Amino acid sequence: MRTQLRSRVLLIATLSASLALSACGGGGVNIAAGSMPAGGSFSGVYHSPQYGDMNIIQNGSAVVGDYKSEMRSGKIQGEAEGDVMRFEWVESKAMIGNRPTETRGHGYFRYKIDKSNGDHVLTGEWGLGEAASGGGPWNAYKQKNKEPHLASEKNSSGGENPPADEDSTGSGSDKKSDDDLF
Repeated sequence: MRTQLRSRVLLIATLSASLALSACGGGGVNIAAGSMPAGGSFSGVYHSPQYGDMNIIQNGSAVVGDYKSEMRSGKIQGEAEGDVMRFEWVESKAMIGNRPTETRGHGYFRYKIDKSNGDHVLTGEWGLGEAASGGGPWNAYKQKNKEPHLASEKNSSGGENPPADEDSTGSGSDKKSDDDLF
């Protein structure tokens, strides 16, 4: 009887610890946010050695973005707190026979300014599924004097979509929200 009770207590303690870890930033990654460096914002156009060109737009704490390289393209959305952004990503990758595969995961970026040259950089990691790390590094360098434009802002003719008050229906009800990225 005592052995069963100890087993149950141990099981409950283990489950509680697992839940507490998963609530601390996904996948057990607990990155403490610091202050955003002066002049810093996640909004911008970046180049990532791992994932190509990235466009990120921050509105308050909400952050959305997309990235594209020769072999892959994807979208991210998440939340910024100080110099840390935690996000979900979904990616389509071209495979042999031109059949894309879709992969999902989580990740984080820390926004930094390189003291040696003044460059604004993102350093972070990505993970598969619910993990926010373990997949590999994800770093990017902010390009100067460029405004971000998400692929979803382009219409089929390659131009910008009209503002919401100028659409053909006048209602704006057909517009996708940021929650529709995935």
